Amino acid sequence: MSRSDEFFEKLQRYGPRVCIETGELTYQYKDLLYEVQCWHHQFDRWGVTAGMVVGLRSDYSLWSVSALLALLSRKSIVALIARDGDPTHQLREARAEALLDVSPDGDNEWRSLAPSSEHALINKLRSSGDGGLVIFTSGSTAAPKAALQSFDRFLYKFRKPGRCLRTLAFMLFDHIGGLDTLFYTLSNGGALVLTRRRDPDFVLNLINVHRIEVLPASSSFLRLCVARGAGTKDLSSLRVITYGSEPMDPVTLKRLTDWLKHVQISQKYGTTEVGSPPTVSRANDSLWVKFKSDTVETRVIDGILWIRTEGAMLGYLNATEGIDEDGWHCTGDLVEVDGEWIMFRGRCTDIINVGGQKVAPVEVEQVILQLDFVQEVIVRGEPHALLGQIVTAKIRLSADDLDIKEAAKRIRAHCQRCLPRYKVPMNIVAVDMSMVDARQKLRRRSVALD
Repeated sequence: MSRSDEFFEKLQRYGPRVCIETGELTYQYKDLLYEVQCWHHQFDRWGVTAGMVVGLRSDYSLWSVSALLALLSRKSIVALIARDGDPTHQLREARAEALLDVSPDGDNEWRSLAPSSEHALINKLRSSGDGGLVIFTSGSTAAPKAALQSFDRFLYKFRKPGRCLRTLAFMLFDHIGGLDTLFYTLSNGGALVLTRRRDPDFVLNLINVHRIEVLPASSSFLRLCVARGAGTKDLSSLRVITYGSEPMDPVTLKRLTDWLKHVQISQKYGTTEVGSPPTVSRANDSLWVKFKSDTVETRVIDGILWIRTEGAMLGYLNATEGIDEDGWHCTGDLVEVDGEWIMFRGRCTDIINVGGQKVAPVEVEQVILQLDFVQEVIVRGEPHALLGQIVTAKIRLSADDLDIKEAAKRIRAHCQRCLPRYKVPMNIVAVDMSMVDARQKLRRRSVALD
């Protein structure tokens, strides 16, 4: 029996369990499977076949989840399309033959698309008889890439039993972290609690009202939660917080562990290219992590992490690099190594070259975030006639009454005490708006210093 067949067989066994909660509505697994069958009838009318590439544009709902499952069970290839912006580019890059747009209340729109050019990887997946996923990278450090994944390979990490828990669907529907949350929850008969807002006050209140047990979030979101001092909320139901998608700073992690002593706090690692291999943190307040799956291999070359795993993508549809002939993927993540433990230090593409000296922005950001009056910071390199680049910082202050000139003075003084001179920001500017995007990650590529 294939992994996909085993997965759908599990869903049948979970029939009366709660599957999805949204607002005042609660749906059981049998409701989900009923909607899957309804989609099958609709897909028959639309002529959806095995191997057909269908763009799915939606957020979490009973209808979007059931549409995704119905397409995958038909061995179709589902391209997950971002809800924000014009979908034309992503549909073209994914070689989509149709677009299904599903609204949160279940309304849908089907649009057939002009035939696209053939792609060898798609033809290979079709010939294997397996369904698939096209997932776009976030584009936070480069142009988004369309990664093609076999559905059977994607399910590899969910084959072992996990915990049946009430989990918040925090990561977006078209994000690898969101897919990981969805399929882990469904594989283990848990309940997925949906949200239309992702600001700290709303989410923390949702945890209280719906007695949520698992909060998968980004480091930036957790930093905002800690900065808001939302300790008045009842979070006694929480059992696990997982964070990832960008480096965490030690100060925020320490404050988080002090605030939620009863919660297991774990760092997760995942990329669109290799999925989300199982990891374990050295301790709640530790930034060191290791991969614990017997199907994941790692190596570090010149400080950059490489991964080989059964759950890796087949390749990109719009780029040539990806997985090498031996199955290894260069993640581009800078790491430190301590035996089997690793610590993430940012992306190699973000490195700043100051007169031949290399500066990792994350290192400078973590020093600046030690200051209570800084809520968010993005450090990057800016061109300089003599040095090549200089270190610059864009900050969002947590204190409205603090003058930016005084803040910059204190930031430089603190950095001079903690960092070599060439790592100290030469230019510091403040912004009023959050620098966190819809995926709850810092907007590194779109931030320019004025």
